[in-house]
Amino acid sequence: MTAMERQDLQDLLVRIDERVKAIQSAIREINDSRRCAAHHEKLRLLERLAWGGLAGVAALGGRVVFEALK
Repeated sequence: MTAMERQDLQDLLVRIDERVKAIQSAIREINDSRRCAAHHEKLRLLERLAWGGLAGVAALGGRVVFEALK
């Protein structure tokens, strides 16, 4: 893995982390507001996005570690 690829992966990880934090903030905002069916659906979607982002970060982190150990 070249230095450029590592930098690109690092930038991607940072962007994913920022998006996950924004999603977590949106979830917190929804939790603080009153509960209703529409909010429940939004909350479920945002939670799935957050977990998907976390899985993506973990996969990219694993790839970086794997490439570093090669």
